[in-house]
Amino acid sequence: MSSSKGKTAFGKVKISKSLNKKTGSVDEKSSTASSPAPTQWPDSLKNFVGRCFTLIDPSQRGVLEKNLKDLITEAMQSDSLWSTDWDNHPLPINIPGQDKEFEKSRTIKNSDMKNNAESDSQEIDMTNRQDISNSTRSKRIGRWDQLPKELEENKSIEPIVLPKKKKTKQNSSDERLTQDVERKAKRAQRFERQSVTPNRNSYSPPSELLYIQDAEPEEFVGRSQTLEKRYLRLTSAPDPETVRPLYILHQTLELLKHKWSQEQNYAYICDQFKSMRQDLTVQHIRNEFTVNVYEIHARIALERSDLGEYNQCQTQLRALYSMGIPGHPVEFLAYRILYLLHTRNRSDLNDVLIELTDSEKADPAVTHALAVQQALMERDYHTFMKLYLTAPNMGGYVMDSFIGRERLMALEIICKAFRPSIGLNYVITELVFETEEAAIEFLVRNKLLQYYDEQTRRLNTKDAYPTVQFVRMSAYKKIDIKGQI
Repeated sequence: MSSSKGKTAFGKVKISKSLNKKTGSVDEKSSTASSPAPTQWPDSLKNFVGRCFTLIDPSQRGVLEKNLKDLITEAMQSDSLWSTDWDNHPLPINIPGQDKEFEKSRTIKNSDMKNNAESDSQEIDMTNRQDISNSTRSKRIGRWDQLPKELEENKSIEPIVLPKKKKTKQNSSDERLTQDVERKAKRAQRFERQSVTPNRNSYSPPSELLYIQDAEPEEFVGRSQTLEKRYLRLTSAPDPETVRPLYILHQTLELLKHKWSQEQNYAYICDQFKSMRQDLTVQHIRNEFTVNVYEIHARIALERSDLGEYNQCQTQLRALYSMGIPGHPVEFLAYRILYLLHTRNRSDLNDVLIELTDSEKADPAVTHALAVQQALMERDYHTFMKLYLTAPNMGGYVMDSFIGRERLMALEIICKAFRPSIGLNYVITELVFETEEAAIEFLVRNKLLQYYDEQTRRLNTKDAYPTVQFVRMSAYKKIDIKGQI
Protein backbone atom coordinates (compact mmCIF):
# COMPACT_ATOMS: atom_id res chain seq x y z
CA MET A 1 0.00 0.00 0.00
CA SER A 2 2.81 2.39 0.87
CA SER A 3 4.66 1.73 -2.38
CA SER A 4 1.57 2.35 -4.48
CA LYS A 5 0.96 5.70 -2.79
CA GLY A 6 4.49 6.87 -3.26
CA LYS A 7 4.79 6.24 -7.00
CA THR A 8 2.31 5.70 -9.78
CA ALA A 9 3.45 3.33 -12.51
CA PHE A 10 2.33 3.68 -16.11
CA GLY A 11 2.48 0.31 -17.83
CA LYS A 12 1.17 -1.28 -20.95
CA VAL A 13 -2.48 -2.33 -21.13
CA LYS A 14 -3.60 -5.39 -23.05
CA ILE A 15 -6.66 -4.95 -25.30
CA SER A 16 -9.03 -7.86 -24.86
CA LYS A 17 -12.23 -6.26 -26.18
CA SER A 18 -13.79 -6.66 -29.61
CA LEU A 19 -16.81 -5.10 -31.37
CA ASN A 20 -19.91 -7.19 -31.76
CA LYS A 21 -21.13 -7.01 -35.37
CA LYS A 22 -24.83 -7.31 -34.64
CA THR A 23 -25.31 -5.11 -31.62
CA GLY A 24 -22.35 -2.75 -31.91
CA SER A 25 -21.46 -3.48 -28.22
CA VAL A 26 -18.10 -4.47 -26.83
CA ASP A 27 -17.53 -8.19 -26.37
CA GLU A 28 -15.08 -8.73 -23.54
CA LYS A 29 -14.73 -12.47 -24.16
CA SER A 30 -13.38 -12.28 -27.69
CA SER A 31 -10.33 -10.47 -29.03
CA THR A 32 -8.60 -10.35 -32.40
CA ALA A 33 -4.97 -10.94 -31.95
CA SER A 34 -4.00 -10.44 -35.58
CA SER A 35 -5.78 -7.09 -36.20
CA PRO A 36 -4.07 -3.78 -35.43
CA ALA A 37 -5.89 -0.76 -34.10
CA PRO A 38 -9.06 -0.01 -36.12
CA THR A 39 -7.79 3.46 -36.90
CA GLN A 40 -4.96 2.11 -39.09
CA TRP A 41 -5.39 1.50 -42.82
CA PRO A 42 -3.68 -1.26 -44.81
CA ASP A 43 -1.30 0.00 -47.47
CA SER A 44 -2.99 -2.34 -49.92
CA LEU A 45 -6.26 -0.48 -49.30
CA LYS A 46 -4.53 2.85 -49.92
CA ASN A 47 -3.17 1.54 -53.21
CA PHE A 48 -6.60 0.20 -54.11
CA VAL A 49 -8.24 3.60 -53.54
CA GLY A 50 -5.57 5.38 -55.57
CA ARG A 51 -5.94 2.84 -58.39
CA CYS A 52 -9.71 3.36 -58.45
CA PHE A 53 -9.42 7.13 -58.88
CA THR A 54 -6.76 6.67 -61.55
CA LEU A 55 -8.84 4.39 -63.76
CA ILE A 56 -12.20 6.15 -63.69
CA ASP A 57 -13.48 9.06 -65.71
CA PRO A 58 -13.89 12.32 -63.73
CA SER A 59 -17.64 12.19 -64.38
CA GLN A 60 -17.81 8.93 -62.34
CA ARG A 61 -16.08 10.40 -59.30
CA GLY A 62 -19.24 10.87 -57.23
CA VAL A 63 -20.45 7.31 -57.81
CA LEU A 64 -16.99 5.91 -57.02
CA GLU A 65 -16.73 7.79 -53.75
CA LYS A 66 -20.12 6.48 -52.61
CA ASN A 67 -19.24 2.88 -53.57
CA LEU A 68 -15.84 3.09 -51.83
CA LYS A 69 -17.43 4.37 -48.63
CA ASP A 70 -19.96 1.52 -48.66
CA LEU A 71 -17.24 -1.06 -49.40
CA ILE A 72 -14.85 0.11 -46.67
CA THR A 73 -17.69 0.46 -44.13
CA GLU A 74 -18.82 -3.11 -44.81
CA ALA A 75 -15.25 -4.39 -44.44
CA MET A 76 -14.83 -2.64 -41.10
CA GLN A 77 -18.10 -3.98 -39.75
CA SER A 78 -17.17 -7.54 -40.80
CA ASP A 79 -13.59 -7.27 -39.39
CA SER A 80 -12.25 -8.04 -42.87
CA LEU A 81 -10.46 -4.75 -43.45
CA TRP A 82 -7.03 -6.35 -43.00
CA SER A 83 -7.83 -9.84 -44.27
CA THR A 84 -9.23 -8.69 -47.64
CA ASP A 85 -6.90 -9.06 -50.62
CA TRP A 86 -7.20 -5.45 -51.83
CA ASP A 87 -4.55 -6.00 -54.53
CA ASN A 88 -6.83 -8.43 -56.34
CA HIS A 89 -10.16 -6.88 -55.34
CA PRO A 90 -12.35 -5.78 -58.28
CA LEU A 91 -13.13 -2.09 -58.67
CA PRO A 92 -16.48 -1.03 -57.15
CA ILE A 93 -17.62 0.56 -60.44
CA ASN A 94 -18.09 -0.55 -64.02
CA ILE A 95 -15.32 0.81 -66.28
CA PRO A 96 -14.80 -0.06 -69.99
CA GLY A 97 -11.59 -2.09 -70.27
CA GLN A 98 -11.47 -2.62 -66.52
CA ASP A 99 -9.84 -6.06 -66.75
CA LYS A 100 -6.80 -4.82 -68.71
CA GLU A 101 -6.22 -1.87 -66.42
CA PHE A 102 -6.68 -4.08 -63.38
CA GLU A 103 -4.03 -6.58 -64.59
CA LYS A 104 -1.69 -3.68 -65.30
CA SER A 105 -2.19 -2.12 -61.86
CA ARG A 106 -1.54 -5.42 -60.08
CA THR A 107 2.12 -5.25 -61.06
CA ILE A 108 2.56 -2.00 -59.08
CA LYS A 109 3.09 -2.78 -55.42
CA ASN A 110 4.77 -1.21 -52.48
CA SER A 111 7.79 -3.04 -51.10
CA ASP A 112 6.63 -2.36 -47.52
CA MET A 113 3.08 -3.64 -48.09
CA LYS A 114 3.36 -7.00 -46.34
CA ASN A 115 5.25 -5.69 -43.34
CA ASN A 116 2.62 -3.03 -42.70
CA ALA A 117 -0.27 -5.50 -43.22
CA GLU A 118 0.80 -7.72 -40.31
CA SER A 119 0.27 -6.71 -36.69
CA ASP A 120 3.16 -6.98 -34.29
CA SER A 121 1.23 -7.35 -31.04
CA GLN A 122 -1.98 -6.70 -29.15
CA GLU A 123 -0.03 -4.56 -26.69
CA ILE A 124 -0.35 -0.91 -27.72
CA ASP A 125 1.02 2.07 -25.87
CA MET A 126 -1.81 4.52 -25.05
CA THR A 127 0.22 7.62 -25.96
CA ASN A 128 1.26 6.08 -29.30
CA ARG A 129 -2.37 5.23 -30.03
CA GLN A 130 -3.36 8.90 -29.79
CA ASP A 131 -0.58 9.86 -32.22
CA ILE A 132 -1.72 7.18 -34.66
CA SER A 133 -5.28 8.45 -34.49
CA ASN A 134 -4.21 12.03 -35.31
CA SER A 135 -2.01 10.85 -38.17
CA THR A 136 -4.86 8.83 -39.63
CA ARG A 137 -7.21 11.82 -39.42
CA SER A 138 -4.72 14.02 -41.25
CA LYS A 139 -4.22 11.42 -43.98
CA ARG A 140 -7.98 11.08 -44.43
CA ILE A 141 -8.26 14.80 -44.96
CA GLY A 142 -5.50 14.78 -47.51
CA ARG A 143 -6.94 11.80 -49.38
CA TRP A 144 -10.55 12.94 -49.75
CA ASP A 145 -9.71 16.60 -50.38
CA GLN A 146 -6.41 16.81 -52.20
CA LEU A 147 -6.09 13.56 -54.11
CA PRO A 148 -9.11 13.96 -56.44
CA LYS A 149 -7.91 17.45 -57.49
CA GLU A 150 -4.50 16.09 -58.54
CA LEU A 151 -6.12 13.27 -60.46
CA GLU A 152 -8.46 15.64 -62.32
CA GLU A 153 -5.54 17.79 -63.42
CA ASN A 154 -3.57 14.79 -64.79
CA LYS A 155 -5.66 11.80 -65.80
CA SER A 156 -2.62 9.81 -67.00
CA ILE A 157 -1.09 9.65 -63.53
CA GLU A 158 0.12 6.30 -62.26
CA PRO A 159 -1.66 4.60 -59.35
CA ILE A 160 -0.91 6.71 -56.28
CA VAL A 161 0.39 5.38 -53.01
CA LEU A 162 -0.27 7.85 -50.22
CA PRO A 163 2.98 8.98 -48.58
CA LYS A 164 3.72 8.12 -45.02
CA LYS A 165 4.62 11.74 -44.27
CA LYS A 166 2.13 13.33 -41.96
CA LYS A 167 -0.09 15.93 -43.70
CA THR A 168 -2.11 18.42 -41.77
CA LYS A 169 -5.31 20.26 -42.60
CA GLN A 170 -3.41 23.54 -42.56
CA ASN A 171 -1.04 22.35 -45.31
CA SER A 172 -3.96 21.35 -47.52
CA SER A 173 -5.59 24.74 -46.99
CA ASP A 174 -2.35 26.52 -47.91
CA GLU A 175 -2.06 24.54 -51.13
CA ARG A 176 -5.66 25.34 -52.11
CA LEU A 177 -5.09 29.03 -51.33
CA THR A 178 -1.98 29.09 -53.55
CA GLN A 179 -3.90 27.47 -56.40
CA ASP A 180 -6.75 30.00 -56.07
CA VAL A 181 -4.32 32.94 -56.20
CA GLU A 182 -2.59 31.57 -59.30
CA ARG A 183 -5.92 30.90 -61.01
CA LYS A 184 -7.16 34.47 -60.30
CA ALA A 185 -3.90 35.95 -61.59
CA LYS A 186 -4.23 34.04 -64.87
CA ARG A 187 -7.84 35.16 -65.26
CA ALA A 188 -6.85 38.82 -64.66
CA GLN A 189 -4.13 38.60 -67.31
CA ARG A 190 -6.62 37.13 -69.78
CA PHE A 191 -9.07 40.02 -69.28
CA GLU A 192 -6.25 42.57 -69.63
CA ARG A 193 -5.28 41.12 -73.01
CA GLN A 194 -8.87 41.27 -74.21
CA SER A 195 -9.34 44.94 -73.23
CA VAL A 196 -6.14 46.32 -74.84
CA THR A 197 -7.73 47.10 -78.23
CA PRO A 198 -11.50 47.37 -77.81
CA ASN A 199 -13.63 47.41 -80.93
CA ARG A 200 -15.80 50.52 -80.95
CA ASN A 201 -18.17 48.99 -83.51
CA SER A 202 -18.92 45.98 -81.35
CA TYR A 203 -21.03 45.70 -78.23
CA SER A 204 -19.22 46.74 -75.07
CA PRO A 205 -19.52 44.55 -71.96
CA PRO A 206 -21.11 46.01 -68.82
CA SER A 207 -17.72 46.40 -67.12
CA GLU A 208 -16.50 48.62 -69.95
CA LEU A 209 -19.66 50.70 -69.80
CA LEU A 210 -19.16 51.29 -66.11
CA TYR A 211 -15.57 52.33 -66.73
CA ILE A 212 -16.65 54.89 -69.33
CA GLN A 213 -19.29 56.34 -67.03
CA ASP A 214 -16.85 56.73 -64.16
CA ALA A 215 -14.17 58.31 -66.34
CA GLU A 216 -13.77 62.02 -66.95
CA PRO A 217 -16.11 63.34 -69.68
CA GLU A 218 -14.46 63.54 -73.06
CA GLU A 219 -14.18 66.86 -74.84
CA PHE A 220 -17.19 67.35 -77.08
CA VAL A 221 -17.44 70.31 -79.48
CA GLY A 222 -20.35 70.80 -81.84
CA ARG A 223 -19.97 71.72 -85.50
CA SER A 224 -23.43 72.98 -86.40
CA GLN A 225 -23.64 76.52 -87.84
CA THR A 226 -27.43 76.83 -87.51
CA LEU A 227 -28.58 79.64 -85.24
CA GLU A 228 -32.08 78.31 -84.57
CA LYS A 229 -32.83 74.71 -83.68
CA ARG A 230 -35.86 73.00 -82.21
CA TYR A 231 -35.57 71.28 -78.87
CA LEU A 232 -35.71 67.48 -79.06
CA ARG A 233 -35.13 65.18 -76.12
CA LEU A 234 -32.00 63.08 -76.62
CA THR A 235 -32.55 59.34 -76.99
CA SER A 236 -28.95 58.52 -78.00
CA ALA A 237 -25.48 60.01 -77.95
CA PRO A 238 -25.43 63.58 -79.31
CA ASP A 239 -24.25 64.14 -82.87
CA PRO A 240 -21.62 66.89 -83.22
CA GLU A 241 -23.15 67.86 -86.57
CA THR A 242 -26.38 68.92 -84.83
CA VAL A 243 -24.81 70.64 -81.81
CA ARG A 244 -23.87 74.31 -81.96
CA PRO A 245 -20.46 75.39 -80.60
CA LEU A 246 -20.08 78.19 -78.08
CA TYR A 247 -19.50 81.04 -80.52
CA ILE A 248 -22.65 80.08 -82.46
CA LEU A 249 -24.64 79.97 -79.20
CA HIS A 250 -23.56 83.54 -78.49
CA GLN A 251 -25.09 84.61 -81.79
CA THR A 252 -28.22 82.58 -81.08
CA LEU A 253 -28.75 84.32 -77.74
CA GLU A 254 -28.60 87.76 -79.32
CA LEU A 255 -31.08 86.68 -81.98
CA LEU A 256 -33.53 85.31 -79.39
CA LYS A 257 -33.33 88.46 -77.25
CA HIS A 258 -34.20 90.55 -80.29
CA LYS A 259 -37.09 88.29 -81.30
CA TRP A 260 -38.53 88.26 -77.77
CA SER A 261 -38.57 92.05 -77.59
CA GLN A 262 -40.22 92.27 -81.03
CA GLU A 263 -42.57 89.28 -81.25
CA GLN A 264 -43.20 88.09 -77.66
CA ASN A 265 -43.78 84.52 -78.90
CA TYR A 266 -43.19 82.59 -75.67
CA ALA A 267 -43.74 79.10 -77.11
CA TYR A 268 -41.03 79.70 -79.70
CA ILE A 269 -38.62 81.43 -77.30
CA CYS A 270 -38.99 78.73 -74.63
CA ASP A 271 -38.29 75.98 -77.19
CA GLN A 272 -35.19 77.78 -78.47
CA PHE A 273 -33.81 78.42 -74.98
CA LYS A 274 -34.25 74.78 -74.01
CA SER A 275 -32.37 73.82 -77.15
CA MET A 276 -29.55 76.18 -76.18
CA ARG A 277 -29.41 74.73 -72.67
CA GLN A 278 -29.18 71.24 -74.13
CA ASP A 279 -26.23 72.19 -76.38
CA LEU A 280 -24.45 73.74 -73.40
CA THR A 281 -25.03 70.62 -71.31
CA VAL A 282 -23.76 68.05 -73.84
CA GLN A 283 -20.60 70.11 -74.38
CA HIS A 284 -20.04 70.51 -70.59
CA ILE A 285 -19.94 74.30 -70.89
CA ARG A 286 -20.26 75.95 -67.47
CA ASN A 287 -19.24 79.59 -67.52
CA GLU A 288 -20.71 83.08 -67.32
CA PHE A 289 -22.47 82.63 -70.64
CA THR A 290 -24.23 79.52 -69.29
CA VAL A 291 -25.40 81.47 -66.24
CA ASN A 292 -26.61 84.29 -68.48
CA VAL A 293 -28.69 81.90 -70.61
CA TYR A 294 -30.39 80.36 -67.58
CA GLU A 295 -31.05 83.73 -65.95
CA ILE A 296 -32.66 85.19 -69.07
CA HIS A 297 -34.79 82.09 -69.59
CA ALA A 298 -35.89 82.18 -65.93
CA ARG A 299 -36.94 85.83 -66.17
CA ILE A 300 -38.91 85.22 -69.36
CA ALA A 301 -40.63 82.23 -67.73
CA LEU A 302 -41.59 84.38 -64.73
CA GLU A 303 -42.99 87.04 -67.02
CA ARG A 304 -45.27 84.46 -68.60
CA SER A 305 -46.10 82.76 -65.27
CA ASP A 306 -44.41 79.50 -66.35
CA LEU A 307 -43.29 78.42 -62.89
CA GLY A 308 -42.39 74.91 -64.04
CA GLU A 309 -39.76 76.17 -66.48
CA TYR A 310 -38.61 78.82 -63.99
CA ASN A 311 -38.05 76.15 -61.34
CA GLN A 312 -35.84 74.13 -63.70
CA CYS A 313 -33.71 77.17 -64.45
CA GLN A 314 -33.56 78.10 -60.77
CA THR A 315 -32.28 74.63 -59.83
CA GLN A 316 -29.47 74.79 -62.40
CA LEU A 317 -28.56 78.33 -61.39
CA ARG A 318 -28.08 77.29 -57.77
CA ALA A 319 -25.62 74.62 -58.91
CA LEU A 320 -23.75 77.07 -61.14
CA TYR A 321 -23.58 79.71 -58.40
CA SER A 322 -22.17 77.12 -55.98
CA MET A 323 -19.30 76.58 -58.43
CA GLY A 324 -18.31 80.23 -58.08
CA ILE A 325 -19.46 81.32 -61.54
CA PRO A 326 -20.44 85.03 -61.55
CA GLY A 327 -24.06 85.99 -62.04
CA HIS A 328 -26.94 87.49 -60.04
CA PRO A 329 -27.29 85.07 -57.12
CA VAL A 330 -28.84 87.59 -54.69
CA GLU A 331 -31.57 88.53 -57.17
CA PHE A 332 -32.54 84.89 -57.65
CA LEU A 333 -32.26 84.28 -53.91
CA ALA A 334 -35.09 86.77 -53.41
CA TYR A 335 -37.09 85.03 -56.14
CA ARG A 336 -36.49 81.71 -54.40
CA ILE A 337 -37.85 83.02 -51.07
CA LEU A 338 -41.00 84.28 -52.79
CA TYR A 339 -41.31 81.02 -54.73
CA LEU A 340 -41.12 79.00 -51.50
CA LEU A 341 -43.85 81.22 -50.05
CA HIS A 342 -45.97 80.32 -53.06
CA THR A 343 -45.36 76.57 -52.69
CA ARG A 344 -45.68 76.88 -48.88
CA ASN A 345 -42.57 74.77 -48.48
CA ARG A 346 -41.77 75.71 -44.91
CA SER A 347 -38.90 73.23 -44.55
CA ASP A 348 -36.86 74.60 -47.46
CA LEU A 349 -37.81 78.15 -46.52
CA ASN A 350 -36.40 77.68 -43.03
CA ASP A 351 -33.17 76.31 -44.52
CA VAL A 352 -32.85 79.38 -46.73
CA LEU A 353 -33.49 81.79 -43.87
CA ILE A 354 -30.89 80.09 -41.67
CA GLU A 355 -28.21 80.29 -44.38
CA LEU A 356 -28.74 83.99 -45.13
CA THR A 357 -25.69 86.18 -44.60
CA ASP A 358 -25.70 89.78 -43.40
CA SER A 359 -24.78 91.06 -46.86
CA GLU A 360 -27.66 89.14 -48.42
CA LYS A 361 -30.13 90.42 -45.85
CA ALA A 362 -29.04 93.96 -46.66
CA ASP A 363 -29.95 93.59 -50.33
CA PRO A 364 -33.24 95.40 -51.16
CA ALA A 365 -34.73 92.43 -53.01
CA VAL A 366 -34.01 90.02 -50.17
CA THR A 367 -35.26 92.55 -47.60
CA HIS A 368 -38.50 92.84 -49.54
CA ALA A 369 -38.91 89.06 -49.73
CA LEU A 370 -38.36 88.73 -45.98
CA ALA A 371 -40.96 91.44 -45.34
CA VAL A 372 -43.46 89.53 -47.48
CA GLN A 373 -42.75 86.40 -45.45
CA GLN A 374 -43.34 88.31 -42.20
CA ALA A 375 -46.63 89.81 -43.45
CA LEU A 376 -47.97 86.40 -44.47
CA MET A 377 -46.98 84.88 -41.16
CA GLU A 378 -48.85 87.61 -39.29
CA ARG A 379 -51.76 87.60 -41.78
CA ASP A 380 -51.24 91.34 -42.28
CA TYR A 381 -52.94 91.67 -45.67
CA HIS A 382 -52.70 95.47 -45.70
CA THR A 383 -48.87 95.39 -45.55
CA PHE A 384 -48.75 92.46 -47.94
CA MET A 385 -50.69 94.35 -50.59
CA LYS A 386 -48.34 97.32 -50.32
CA LEU A 387 -45.33 95.02 -50.74
CA TYR A 388 -46.98 93.49 -53.78
CA LEU A 389 -47.14 96.88 -55.45
CA THR A 390 -43.51 97.74 -54.59
CA ALA A 391 -41.77 94.44 -55.45
CA PRO A 392 -38.27 95.05 -56.90
CA ASN A 393 -36.87 93.41 -60.05
CA MET A 394 -39.27 90.69 -61.18
CA GLY A 395 -40.50 89.76 -57.70
CA GLY A 396 -43.98 90.97 -58.60
CA TYR A 397 -44.25 88.23 -61.24
CA VAL A 398 -43.49 85.62 -58.59
CA MET A 399 -46.09 87.16 -56.27
CA ASP A 400 -48.63 87.04 -59.11
CA SER A 401 -48.69 83.27 -58.63
CA PHE A 402 -50.20 83.55 -55.13
CA ILE A 403 -51.79 87.00 -55.04
CA GLY A 404 -55.22 85.53 -55.76
CA ARG A 405 -54.93 83.15 -52.82
CA GLU A 406 -53.92 85.95 -50.47
CA ARG A 407 -56.73 88.19 -51.72
CA LEU A 408 -59.19 85.52 -50.66
CA MET A 409 -57.54 85.41 -47.25
CA ALA A 410 -57.84 89.18 -46.96
CA LEU A 411 -61.50 89.14 -48.11
CA GLU A 412 -62.30 86.48 -45.50
CA ILE A 413 -60.92 88.75 -42.78
CA ILE A 414 -62.88 91.71 -44.19
CA CYS A 415 -66.14 89.73 -44.31
CA LYS A 416 -65.63 88.68 -40.72
CA ALA A 417 -64.82 92.18 -39.51
CA PHE A 418 -67.29 94.32 -41.49
CA ARG A 419 -70.97 93.41 -41.09
CA PRO A 420 -73.47 93.31 -42.70
CA SER A 421 -71.91 94.78 -45.85
CA ILE A 422 -68.89 96.62 -47.23
CA GLY A 423 -68.50 99.04 -50.13
CA LEU A 424 -66.82 97.80 -53.30
CA ASN A 425 -64.45 100.77 -53.39
CA TYR A 426 -62.96 99.70 -50.07
CA VAL A 427 -62.40 96.17 -51.42
CA ILE A 428 -60.76 97.55 -54.54
CA THR A 429 -58.42 99.71 -52.49
CA GLU A 430 -57.43 97.11 -49.92
CA LEU A 431 -57.01 94.26 -52.40
CA VAL A 432 -55.19 96.57 -54.85
CA PHE A 433 -57.28 95.90 -57.92
CA GLU A 434 -56.29 98.12 -60.83
CA THR A 435 -59.89 98.69 -62.01
CA GLU A 436 -63.44 98.03 -60.92
CA GLU A 437 -63.80 95.54 -63.75
CA ALA A 438 -60.91 93.54 -62.30
CA ALA A 439 -62.65 93.45 -58.91
CA ILE A 440 -65.95 92.30 -60.48
CA GLU A 441 -64.09 89.58 -62.41
CA PHE A 442 -62.54 88.42 -59.12
CA LEU A 443 -66.02 88.10 -57.59
CA VAL A 444 -67.31 86.19 -60.59
CA ARG A 445 -64.34 83.79 -60.65
CA ASN A 446 -64.87 82.92 -56.98
CA LYS A 447 -68.71 82.67 -57.21
CA LEU A 448 -69.29 85.78 -55.06
CA LEU A 449 -71.16 87.97 -57.52
CA GLN A 450 -74.51 86.84 -56.09
CA TYR A 451 -73.66 88.69 -52.85
CA TYR A 452 -72.89 91.95 -54.66
CA ASP A 453 -75.59 94.63 -55.06
CA GLU A 454 -74.96 96.68 -58.23
CA GLN A 455 -77.33 99.48 -57.17
CA THR A 456 -75.70 100.16 -53.83
CA ARG A 457 -72.30 98.84 -55.00
CA ARG A 458 -71.91 96.98 -51.74
CA LEU A 459 -70.93 93.40 -50.89
CA ASN A 460 -73.11 91.45 -48.41
CA THR A 461 -70.30 90.25 -46.15
CA LYS A 462 -72.57 88.32 -43.75
CA ASP A 463 -73.97 86.02 -46.42
CA ALA A 464 -70.75 85.87 -48.42
CA TYR A 465 -68.53 84.80 -45.51
CA PRO A 466 -69.17 80.97 -45.71
CA THR A 467 -68.54 80.97 -49.47
CA VAL A 468 -65.37 83.05 -49.14
CA GLN A 469 -64.09 80.71 -46.43
CA PHE A 470 -64.74 77.63 -48.57
CA VAL A 471 -63.10 79.11 -51.67
CA ARG A 472 -60.09 80.25 -49.66
CA MET A 473 -59.55 76.75 -48.24
CA SER A 474 -59.71 75.31 -51.75
CA ALA A 475 -57.07 77.80 -52.91
CA TYR A 476 -54.66 76.52 -50.23
CA LYS A 477 -54.60 73.00 -51.53
CA LYS A 478 -51.28 71.22 -52.10
CA ILE A 479 -48.93 72.56 -54.76
CA ASP A 480 -46.46 70.28 -56.56
CA ILE A 481 -42.69 70.68 -56.68
CA LYS A 482 -42.82 72.77 -59.85
CA GLY A 483 -45.02 75.31 -58.14
CA GLN A 484 -48.10 74.37 -60.15
CA ILE A 485 -51.48 73.69 -58.58
